[in-house]
Amino acid sequence: MWARTTLALALVVALAGCSADDPAPRSAPSGGPLEDPVAVEPTPALLAWQDTGVAAGTPYAKGPEWDASTVDGRSRVDLRSGDRTLSVAAGRGRTISEVLMDAGRVVVVRQDTAERASSRVTVVDLASGDRREITQPPAASGGSWALTGGDLHYSTYGDARAYCLATYALDDDKGEDGWCAPARTGFSGLTASEHGIGVMTFDDARPVACRTANLLDDAGTPQPVEGPADCVAWDVAATADGAVWSEVTDPSRQEEAHFRASADGAFFDLGPGTTGSLVPCGDSVFFVRDPQDSDEPARLVRWTPDRTLEVAYESASVGNAFLGEPACAEGVLTLSAFGEEGDESVWASVAE
Repeated sequence: MWARTTLALALVVALAGCSADDPAPRSAPSGGPLEDPVAVEPTPALLAWQDTGVAAGTPYAKGPEWDASTVDGRSRVDLRSGDRTLSVAAGRGRTISEVLMDAGRVVVVRQDTAERASSRVTVVDLASGDRREITQPPAASGGSWALTGGDLHYSTYGDARAYCLATYALDDDKGEDGWCAPARTGFSGLTASEHGIGVMTFDDARPVACRTANLLDDAGTPQPVEGPADCVAWDVAATADGAVWSEVTDPSRQEEAHFRASADGAFFDLGPGTTGSLVPCGDSVFFVRDPQDSDEPARLVRWTPDRTLEVAYESASVGNAFLGEPACAEGVLTLSAFGEEGDESVWASVAE
């Protein structure tokens, strides 16, 4: 949590031996009230992007030592680290739908192409190459996935086909059912970091569902985030001192959103962005912003723990340009960009 500088703290620092030459402590920018959030403009702070070596749009994940490419029409995922290679096949009647990675493992989700059977989940130990299957709780076909701190979060089915949130502790090799969505409701858009688990819940209202941005409490139950207007929330991710979320106000343009953030009870306006692109990575939260004018590039924007907004990536193309959904594995981001000046697939370490 962010500390506020007080006179008492200043006196303690002085007594500890700070001289007049010591730099002044850096204070985080203050936000505004909910009804009048402080608008934040992004400043350039490009990460050190490198080419992944795969074609743009190829499902790809990269960690600190290993990378994973989904190939042959999602029928196989290839894992590489230097001269070492491993592969996981989707199997007959299945496709690779998710690949999640941490420092020591890769989780490969193999979805039934007919979407009738449960997804099959393989965990690969990268050090030994050993594999095991996650069977309990069984994974629902489709749904969203998130991995952080050795815990895998995904959807499963409970009693009477209730749509529920499961957690599997990879270190302990144990899984358990958690919160189940009430009848005629569901959830999607899982995000996970050391600061918490985000999820969007929705009902079956027509023509437009009512959507709510939530963070899970200590009991694993979704609790609405303070800030989003009723029924228009979309993406959501926890931060050290609050949350970042998006709102979609035009049901006919669901890809277009407006992003906002909270921090210690204050609120910030982060500007436009693309739904489905919000991802925590390292110490920050990132989202995609499409070109806002014919002479602007597509950008990857970063909300930092210092409550600053930064441009972490810009496409070479302007106007008719767009970015794929960013992915993160142990502090390493991967991203595909598309446009008239050429496509590219790149990666960068958030910590550098």
